[in-house]
Amino acid sequence: MVKPLFKAMQVLRIVCESSQALTLKDITELSEIPKSTVYRYLYTLIAMDMIDYNSNNETFSPGLGLWWLMQSADPFSKLRQVSSKERRSLMRKFNETVNLGVLTGSEVLYLEIVESARSLRMQAQPGARDDIHSTALGKVLLAFRPRSQWEALIPEKLVRHTDKTLVQRNEVLANLEEIRRTGFAIEYGENEDGATCIAAPILDSNGVSLAAVSVSAPSSRITDALKKEIIVELSKCCAIIENKFIRDIPNSAGR
Repeated sequence: MVKPLFKAMQVLRIVCESSQALTLKDITELSEIPKSTVYRYLYTLIAMDMIDYNSNNETFSPGLGLWWLMQSADPFSKLRQVSSKERRSLMRKFNETVNLGVLTGSEVLYLEIVESARSLRMQAQPGARDDIHSTALGKVLLAFRPRSQWEALIPEKLVRHTDKTLVQRNEVLANLEEIRRTGFAIEYGENEDGATCIAAPILDSNGVSLAAVSVSAPSSRITDALKKEIIVELSKCCAIIENKFIRDIPNSAGR
């Protein structure tokens, strides 16, 4: 570990996590770093526009440079943008929650969620994570990755979230094969009791999953007829997103 860098990031984090602008004394006390050292870190971060200094009240606050850094560091900004219209259209058609997710390690990360207007609806938070093996999003994302990645990304110990969760590796692998064959994933209460989720992948030009979109709802509302309709519309939605996205970023997940 590079200690000076660690301490500088500690100072930056303290400034960013505060609900109000801080003085040099405040930051010194919170970081427990010598005042002269804190000052040098702050001066450097100000030069990089990561921190702003208000000379009127001698306080420090997050700088505009952080915003620019976040914009350039978000690898999913284009995906969010090009998929927004289709995801919202899907939500309006079925009035059920629509999720956009990607793989991160052995988990699925929820990038964006368009919530249903119904009082009884499935809810998650952007930035939340779930296990691959128990979610339709996670399984459809993994199913459309090279099979060589399946064993590596499926955790050694599969957590049982409900009595319907698949916790045997051979069952999960068989499920992935079926998903790859049909082109979509459905989980009935595997991650949460009483919840059904249907997911389809967004693929690159090599057929490798970039992301996935799902429709989730209380199981009591998902009839066989509605399930078939959701699968058709969800597949159309993902195909439109693919065509928009891979025109500019081909093979992005296959590298």
